[in-house]
Amino acid sequence: MMYLLYDNECPFCCNIVKKISGLIDNPDLTYHNIKSTVGQKIVKQYSLENVKSVIYIDNEMILLKSNAILHLCKQMSFPYNLFYILNIFPESLLNIGYNFIAKNRMKIKL
Repeated sequence: MMYLLYDNECPFCCNIVKKISGLIDNPDLTYHNIKSTVGQKIVKQYSLENVKSVIYIDNEMILLKSNAILHLCKQMSFPYNLFYILNIFPESLLNIGYNFIAKNRMKIKL
């Protein structure tokens, strides 16, 4: 099973999930609000209680921040799946961008 856990209280996050769900045609991927009953069950199952990030779980592989986003891109239809090529950059550099967006996500309008 594949899960995407996101912050449902964030308008930016909700809009992104709506947009990407239409670009990913994978019945094994489910989207859950991290604070929902199902989301909390998954968080506890994988011991992710203190994680403050988008969480992408693909079977037993747990990905956070930019890694989670890039692996989601890999699941998207063309041309969005090409964003996965960004994984050639160091994770620390990609997470700088992720952290900037995460810090300002409540102000970003889509």
